[in-house]
Amino acid sequence: MTRVAVLGAGMAGLTLAGRLAANADVTVFEKSRGYGGRLATRRAPPFAFDHGAQFFTARTAGFREFLAPLIEAGVVDTWLARFTELGASEPPLTRQWVREVPHYVGRPGMSAIGRHLADGLDVRLRTRVAGLGREGGGWRLSDDGEQDLGYYDWVLATAPAAQTATLLPPEFDGQARLADARMLGCFALMLGFEQSPDLPFDAALVRGSRLSWISVDSSKPGRSAAPRLVALASNAWAEAHMERPLEEVRKTLCDELEELIGRSLPPADVAEVHRWRYANIPSQSGPRSLLDARMRLGACGDWCVYGRVEGAYLSATDLADRLLPLLDGPETRRNPGPSGRTARN
Repeated sequence: MTRVAVLGAGMAGLTLAGRLAANADVTVFEKSRGYGGRLATRRAPPFAFDHGAQFFTARTAGFREFLAPLIEAGVVDTWLARFTELGASEPPLTRQWVREVPHYVGRPGMSAIGRHLADGLDVRLRTRVAGLGREGGGWRLSDDGEQDLGYYDWVLATAPAAQTATLLPPEFDGQARLADARMLGCFALMLGFEQSPDLPFDAALVRGSRLSWISVDSSKPGRSAAPRLVALASNAWAEAHMERPLEEVRKTLCDELEELIGRSLPPADVAEVHRWRYANIPSQSGPRSLLDARMRLGACGDWCVYGRVEGAYLSATDLADRLLPLLDGPETRRNPGPSGRTARN
């Protein structure tokens, strides 16, 4: 069976691996210690913060079909938030999100989605692929300690565009597209309290501010009652201050948050900031994925479509659909795999 390496265990990587698993021997390599990428949850007991994607929607029939079993399993739920907009010239107007226009979250945290999708897959956590060496018609992978990770017929990268461009060789014919896909950064401010801030909303879109979003994280379904907030910096402000010390970022964003809500917050038991260098990208034109059949390399991610969870899913399914007819094709040759095994090329 064709051996495929998928680099990254976020939504794109896990979706891609799941689609290919019945037709190939798939291994997923993930540099971090957890699944899900920006479907992320940070734990600081008794608090847990969704510090990446805050929620997601499903615009396409394919993504709604993909979500149906996750909803049935209780891994995905609908967030019925009190929603408002802040920073506009008009007084804020709060409205209730409804089930008929669902805003989805993972349950009991966003990272639950990645764990669920990884079930049954061969995922190697805390393994950074740093080297790709051409061998026969395929690729020999190595980690950042130059340890051999095995031979693979195909290598498919799902990391952010800038990281994928560095990892894949210059000869990959998707390099120009990777160079054009400029992702924007973000900071996530996480605040946990003993005393509730008692805000008049659960979710707020913010305009004209250093912040772009505020979530009362404890209002999401399946969460503990421990009061907590997550506030996201605007992409423009984050890009301008990406190398700033996190303590300075924390203070600036806390001050901005208090100014927006018009009062001081209670003392925070937890106050942390996470730096996302690659967090968002506007809607993209062109192919939804990149595939170089000659070099047996591919790439996908939300940066091919738009910076949303659904964008990652759409890109991954597009790459899988393009690749499946090529697996175990007529040009397959046999090459030595790791530990004396045989991998077909």
